[in-house]
This record gives sequence, structure tokens and C-alpha cells, in this order.
Amino acid sequence: MPIRYLLVIASLLSMSGAMANDYVIENVNLVPMTEEVVKKNHSVLVKSGKIAKICKQARQCLDGGAQRIDGSGKYLIPGLADMHAHTSHIPELAKKNPVQRGMFERIQSQQLRQYAMFGVTTIRDTGGGELNLEARKKIEQGKATGPRIYTSKGAMDGNPTLHNATLPFDDPKVAADYVRQSVAEGYDLIKIYSTLTKPVFDAIIDAAKESNTPVIGHVPMQIDMEYVLQKGLRSIEHLSGFGMFCAGYDAGLKPVMDDVYQGLNYCTPEKVKSVAEMTAKYPVWVDPTLIVQDNVKTEWDRHTRYNKEEASFTPPMLQVFQEWLFEIFHPRPRAGLKASKPVRKAIVKALNDAGVPLLVGTDTMATGYNVHQELALLVEAGLTPYQALVAATSEPARYFDKEGEFGTIVEGANADIVLLDKNPLSDIENAKAIRGVMMQGQWWPKAKIDAELAAIQAEYKADFEMVKAMQAASH
Repeated sequence: MPIRYLLVIASLLSMSGAMANDYVIENVNLVPMTEEVVKKNHSVLVKSGKIAKICKQARQCLDGGAQRIDGSGKYLIPGLADMHAHTSHIPELAKKNPVQRGMFERIQSQQLRQYAMFGVTTIRDTGGGELNLEARKKIEQGKATGPRIYTSKGAMDGNPTLHNATLPFDDPKVAADYVRQSVAEGYDLIKIYSTLTKPVFDAIIDAAKESNTPVIGHVPMQIDMEYVLQKGLRSIEHLSGFGMFCAGYDAGLKPVMDDVYQGLNYCTPEKVKSVAEMTAKYPVWVDPTLIVQDNVKTEWDRHTRYNKEEASFTPPMLQVFQEWLFEIFHPRPRAGLKASKPVRKAIVKALNDAGVPLLVGTDTMATGYNVHQELALLVEAGLTPYQALVAATSEPARYFDKEGEFGTIVEGANADIVLLDKNPLSDIENAKAIRGVMMQGQWWPKAKIDAELAAIQAEYKADFEMVKAMQAASH
């Protein structure tokens, strides 16, 4: 046999781990997320990881080589998205230490696998870093399990920074060069933070526009919110900026951790309506991340409040990190964050009513699990279950200019889909009733999902013992 044929066969065999199977999901109630509708008893043919055909009758989707999945009485939705994820931050000192690097790679693998088991097939990692580029490549090659990854390189802040997980920039040229370098290295977005000055912010936005790269993040506290929107911020994270709008720039709030979200407590119904209407004038998405503020604990909560189920889905080494996050806020600002919950809900409802597109994001550690908490909080804020799901499916695709590729169940789209036992449009809690997940052309039935979650839990148990040993050795 000629050597060139042997090389072709070897190449095909090496790709076999990433090759997708064909499936037909029969007689399922389709929730396509193109409109608020349930299409009863449809069938969906998946070929090579794509939705090849959607049929009103099962026989129209029959394909001799496709594996048949019974969808009778079940509901099919697009895969969910977490548009404010953090799975890969690795300190510089750990990058060259094989043991420490391996620890961060292990945590990231756990988080990405867990995302998928909760029906999350797309994430936007706003903390970013090289581990994301490596993980994305492995997932695309079929060598790892996880969602589609969009990522930044690292958060850009002013000097001094809001906290030490961000990078300081006070020179516009240096900031612009960092943006160009990030794009050249393959990153998808630029994340900004709260202490940026106007000249540096302008340089970041202008450099990103050269490659049509979205800039997302905090509205810098020293810059007028409407100016930031006029310049083209693609998405606002954590409702940052809304508090400064309510408080006014003469309220004495400073770009420091204790003040950063306290402006929300100056909001009135009139101010909320006004800022929502102003925001609606610009092509910007808002990612409220209600769950991250909802999870903030007061000094009292710290000793009395514990979500055992959520903790069971949080890597033990990241629970240690959560303690650090607790400490960066002092007791008074933590209490202020808790007090602003009704305001945050009112802003989300006002933005939705004004037509501002929303995104589901978490900024938390129990990956996948927290996405369902965020969906519930959006409904608690006054959105319908359909509107909440839009923020986790079709809007993320529109945000990335990927309509028709994911986020909706339409012919030609990637087959990133979730099979549910119950109708999520009647109760958002039903989005957790997962019977199966499809991603990268592979089908994960419930038994396989349960086994994978059990494997992750076993890893957490081993990691917990390691963390205890590390803590004991440090005392």
C-alpha cells in the first residue's frame, strides 16, 4: 500500500476520538428559542455534530445510520451559556512549577466537565489566560470534555488596581499594545475594570476596534456611564456603572473595593427608569450576575448560612479562594451589597422592559449549578421563564454574532442541546430536570451524566483531604 494512503488512514484514526456520531431525537417537544413556543412531537436529526433536519413527523427524520433517542414527553432546548465564567486564572509564579500548574489544570478540568453536566455548552471566561486556550484546543480535538470557550487574556485595570487579580495600566500606549497582543495570541475579548482613567479607556476601546474585538467589563468609576456606552462597551458586568449613575459623580464614592457597588443604594424608581432608558439607546448587553452578589455573606451570614449542595459542586481549593474574596470587602460594604438586592432586581426588570438585552453570567465557583441559580434569580426579578432562557441561549449567540450557529435549535446550527423531563417555560426550575446533553456531536444520557458527576465528586473528596493537609501543615 502506498505510504500516502497509510498516512491518510493514520490521520483518520487519530481523529476518531473527536468524530461525532449521528442521532435522531424522536417525538420530542421542541423549545427552539427562536420564539416563545413549544413545538409538540417533533424530531431532530443530528449529523456530524450539526442539526441536519427538524421534522414534524418522526419518519421524515429517519436515517439508517443514526442512533435513535426517544424524546416522548420530554422537552428539547438549546445548550445554556454562562457569560461570566472564571475557570483558568493561574498566578504567574505557578506557571513554571509543574506541580502547581497541574493543580490549576485539574481544577479547570473539573469546572469545565461540571459545566457540561449541567447543560452549559458555552462559556465566556472573563478572567482568561493561557489555560483557556489550551483547554479550548483539547475540547475541539475531542481530547477533553467541556463547553465551547470564549476567553479574554486578563482583566485590564487602572493603577492602582481595584484588587490584585487584575493588571495595572496607566499608559494609553502600553494598554493599546496589550489589546493588540491579546488579539494576536487568539483571545476573543478584552475585559476592563473599575479604576481605569479616561485616556487609558479610550486607548483600549480604539485598539480593540481595529480588530472588531469586543470590550466588556466594569464601567470605570471615574468615567461617565453614557460616555462609556457611546464609545462602544459591548457588555456591562455586575450592573457596574448603574450605582454611580444613581449616586452621581459628586457623591464622594471612590474607585476602591469598599465603594465600588455602594452607589446602588442611592437608586430611586425614577433613577432606575432613567438609567434603563439611557442604556436602551446603545447596542450594549447587560450581564447582571445577580448570583454573585446574592452569595455575598455578611459577617453574621458567614457563621450562620451554608449551602451544602452548592458547596458540593465547588472545588475544595476554590472554597479557600472564596474566603479571600470574602475578606476583600469589609463588613459595612458587604452589608450594603446585601441591602441593594431589591435595587438590583428592579434594574434588571427595568432593563428588560426597556428592551436592553440581558445575559446569564455567574462569576462564581460552582460551575453549571450557579447558572440555574442565576436563571431563577432573573425570574425572581420579574422576567418570565422564556425571557430568562433567552439570556442563556439566543442572546449569547447574538452577542457573539453567531446567530444560527448555537443558542437556537434550527437547521444548520451546532447540536449543542439539552433534553429535559419537564417544560422549562412553565417553571424555570424545570431547566434542571436534565435527561441528556449533546455537545461536540456526542450524546450524554442521564446515566453517563450521573457517573461523570460522581467521578467529579470523588475528585473533590480527594482534593478536600489534600486541602486539609495543606492547612494543617501551614499552622
